[in-house]
Amino acid sequence: MPRQPLIPPTDVESTDDALFERYRGGDTAAFERLLARHQSALFGFLARLAGDRALAEDLFQETWLRVVREAGRYRAEQKFNRWLFTIANRLAIDALRRRKRWASVSVDDEEAAVQLPDRGPSAADETARRQTMGRIEAALATMQPALRQVFLLRENSGLSFKEIAAMTGAPLGTALWRMSAALKHLRKELQTME
Repeated sequence: MPRQPLIPPTDVESTDDALFERYRGGDTAAFERLLARHQSALFGFLARLAGDRALAEDLFQETWLRVVREAGRYRAEQKFNRWLFTIANRLAIDALRRRKRWASVSVDDEEAAVQLPDRGPSAADETARRQTMGRIEAALATMQPALRQVFLLRENSGLSFKEIAAMTGAPLGTALWRMSAALKHLRKELQTME
């Protein structure tokens, strides 16, 4: 009997929506895969938006608790990634409003910086990377909150501008303008830091 080639599992089995459906069906391992898949981007988004590691940790946990509590309300056409970041974004904005810190965010926590994969960089490369990340964090801290929000949503969630516009309640043109203005702000700030 000829040997049958192995057929890899379909991508459908590993999509966020498929994993979430499996979780709703009682598969806790599927939830753990979703958490592992999104934790880095979600925490990075919350840390930069909140500017406070402790608050970001609380928001991160509250986001996932909300996902669990509202699992029955989720519809696959929402796209899990968008739904997750919408929950996180709303929780962060509410928390920042309560703390009245929306306008003045400082990011001093090195751990909130994006972690690059370990590929054995030299000490000089690592120092240069940390300096660059520090400059980017400082530039983000001086950015207008609405610009920072759109920039971080785009960079951390991978959402489309149309999805970001819907999340933030702004017209698509406004979301695009905010991203453009955020990039100009970053360029300007980084040039003055050199």
